[in-house]
Amino acid sequence: MRTAFKASLKKTTLAVASTALALAGVIAGSGSAQAAAGPGGATNIRGVDPGDTDSMIERLCGQETSLTGVYGALNVRTGEFKTHDEYLRDVVGLWLPAGDWEIFRGWCGNVHASTWSIKGDTVRTSPWIGNRGSEGDKETFVSSYGTKTFAKKSVGANISLSAAKSIFSGSAGGSFTYEWGWEKESRFERRSEKSIPPCTQVAVTWTPYQRVVRVNPIFYVEDYQWNKGDGDVTVHSWRGRDYRTIYSYGYYIDGISDKLLPNGQPDGREDKVEEKLDPKTCTD
Repeated sequence: MRTAFKASLKKTTLAVASTALALAGVIAGSGSAQAAAGPGGATNIRGVDPGDTDSMIERLCGQETSLTGVYGALNVRTGEFKTHDEYLRDVVGLWLPAGDWEIFRGWCGNVHASTWSIKGDTVRTSPWIGNRGSEGDKETFVSSYGTKTFAKKSVGANISLSAAKSIFSGSAGGSFTYEWGWEKESRFERRSEKSIPPCTQVAVTWTPYQRVVRVNPIFYVEDYQWNKGDGDVTVHSWRGRDYRTIYSYGYYIDGISDKLLPNGQPDGREDKVEEKLDPKTCTD
């Protein structure tokens, strides 16, 4: 199974590799060491290995994937991480381990970690309409709203929507089946009559109900090398341990989208808000 898995990874894009890597976690998880592993069977290295492992995974997997995978180097004494190009430029001009620097090659993917619902930020969906008279009034309010989809990372630069699509869109290799509005744009325009007290302005707001899907980027090790002065050593697990798939608990990507009702309309809550006007501008 491992041979077939590796062959399929080498023929796919990063987006499709994320799905295959989820399978890799299941395969790797068959061993006793992986029984309590994290998403996709990956082992958390945060707080175990030196350095900022959240940033390491983010930078490692932020490189362009070649036909043979992505490459990285870790200084196991200082915790410093370097990408493939940085290592060749700053440490050794050849892709070889050197002293405290250990090098590795493998594949990155994104594996579902959890999902939950939240209330989004409340937004005003109508103009303010004021009543500067001394008696109550009624007006017709027109409110409009369109669903929103976005993503954010816990580490590193902001993630673009195009990159997020490769992770969360079913059509691009994602495997998320939650009922949410990802890329399913929906809008509404509503008319409603509202009462406006004297010397008050009124508007309509909307609080969207949203779904969050969190993924953890993971790294599957093909080769890991070190040289402590007695020749190169090559293994096929992380730092010679008995697991091949790693992640760092503090690095995750959240896909966030407004939820939709069964009829396709945005799900949320409409409210009327009031603000008192300056009495000097109102009629006694």
